[in-house]
Amino acid sequence: MTWWSTIGARRLALVSTLLVVAACASVPAPVQDVAQAERAVQAAADADAGTLAPAEFEKARRKLDEAKSALQAQQHLTARQLAEQAVVDAELAQITARAEAAARSAAEMRAQIGDPGRSALRPAAGS
Repeated sequence: MTWWSTIGARRLALVSTLLVVAACASVPAPVQDVAQAERAVQAAADADAGTLAPAEFEKARRKLDEAKSALQAQQHLTARQLAEQAVVDAELAQITARAEAAARSAAEMRAQIGDPGRSALRPAAGS
């Protein structure tokens, strides 16, 4: 290698490093994303997801907690990604809870009125 190519390689490495550092430093704190995740987890809690969809709800809560920790550690990109995942997990928990509540309600109604499909198939007395 010539001295010129060595200087060029060093200069390129320095510029690349500076660009990476600048890109990392320019990621703003995702305070809004974490707040949105908190609202989504609260909405899931309001839909009784802790009882009706506990696995999905716990996953959303865990991701929210991790996002908050990453935000405190100033790991902004990680915090944003975790907050976005928490929103999706919370929405899934909320939808799953609502579906489970509807299924339970339908089963309860069927139990109260009996299964009309079965009585229609039953042969009439005296046939």
